[in-house]
Amino acid sequence: MSAHSTLATTAPDSIESIAYLIKILEKHVPVYFLLVARIFGMMLQAPFFSGKSLPTQARAAFMVGLSIMYMITVQPTATIPGNIFFYTIMMVEEALIGMLFGFCAYIISASIQAAGEIIDVQMGMSMVTLFNPMTKSQSSAMGRLFFQIELTVFIILNAHLYLLAAFFKSFDLIPIGSFYFASPAILKQFTEIAGQMFQISIQLAMPILLTLFIIDFSLGITNKVSPQINVLELNFAMKPTTGMILLLIIMSSFVGVLDEYSEKMVKDASKMMKVMSVQRPKPPDKNVFKKIKKVNIK
Repeated sequence: MSAHSTLATTAPDSIESIAYLIKILEKHVPVYFLLVARIFGMMLQAPFFSGKSLPTQARAAFMVGLSIMYMITVQPTATIPGNIFFYTIMMVEEALIGMLFGFCAYIISASIQAAGEIIDVQMGMSMVTLFNPMTKSQSSAMGRLFFQIELTVFIILNAHLYLLAAFFKSFDLIPIGSFYFASPAILKQFTEIAGQMFQISIQLAMPILLTLFIIDFSLGITNKVSPQINVLELNFAMKPTTGMILLLIIMSSFVGVLDEYSEKMVKDASKMMKVMSVQRPKPPDKNVFKKIKKVNIK
């Protein structure tokens, strides 16, 4: 009797919860799909969330779950156009907002991987390529190592949660349907963030690049002094070994630098959202044109 009574008391609560959820979704379905579009764009580009190793079904469930939770707790509103064509354009705009947010955070991650690939070229290991399951592409050995270390540090620091919090803050900065793409400040800020890719790659690879340059310079002098020494074999033996030993020496400092860059990912994405928060300018009042016409007639 107790089990039946428990089921009787809990069943209406669960039915009421489902009914409340359906009522909210029916009322806000157009806004909900715009919300899904922005989250979808973010998960296409953002580090950790755009990992191809996660099954598509899991990523889709995560995206829908985030959308439902935000819809129930915040219940955002937007001006929905009556035409399906303009509504589709609005969905594309929301997806672009999410993609810009994720891409601005992903630029530093790509810079760290590029630093490893630059080191591989100087170490003579550029021919060694490995399959990266996170990007579903071939990458060099050091490039994949740098990428995995960066991703590990990113998760340990809970930077993915801070990135997610910054993304949901974008709905306060840029309400749904209010983004204005014609702002020149957006292109300027995007160029500044994207322009740091080469700078970060060279900064991370510089200690090893300088050491390998000294080795090349020393071997060049050795070849001039004693041509009978096979410098090519020494080069193949010394540069990879020296590069790995130097990487082990600077690994602790390298992880500390990745800590700072993980924080910078979130800051860059948030900075881009603040620049993008420029609202669409209001159309001029029609009465102004009438007053101008009256003045001209007089």
